[in-house]
Amino acid sequence: MKKISLLFCLSFVSSFVLANAYIDGDIGLNTTWSSLGLSADAGYLFNRYFALEGGLTYSPGYSYSWTPGSSYSSSYWMIDAAAKGILPLSDVFALYGKLGIGFNNYSSWSSNTCNGCSGPEYSGTNIGILYGIGGKFNLSSQWSLHVEDYTVTGPNPNFLMFGAEFRF
Repeated sequence: MKKISLLFCLSFVSSFVLANAYIDGDIGLNTTWSSLGLSADAGYLFNRYFALEGGLTYSPGYSYSWTPGSSYSSSYWMIDAAAKGILPLSDVFALYGKLGIGFNNYSSWSSNTCNGCSGPEYSGTNIGILYGIGGKFNLSSQWSLHVEDYTVTGPNPNFLMFGAEFRF
């Protein structure tokens, strides 16, 4: 009987916790480099006004060639944790703002196959303040679409993203 009670309590608690959890995926534009941006977030909605979330953003950056046989490429990764303040304007539409911290890594590299060609190479990490704004349109109690714009202080790109969110 104890095992059944424990299983019931665990399933009840896990269903309560998961009922407020969400995940989202985004695709958009790294507006600084005019390149693709991809991101994914997971979060917990404490009430309809406040959530905490963690995310991952990737941008392959850009590449170009300066001589035959030589090319230059860059990439950008960011891991972030943020508080999300939500202002529901109706049951269907809400505005939100994010404030948190972002840890990122960016690198560039060159590929030289010609004698004497050299290109710039750089890599680094940065920790900065993440901030952003967005708006979301609720399709149902579980699905919503959103548009958001965010960046991190320091030498980091700005992202304009479109995505979907699923609430458990």
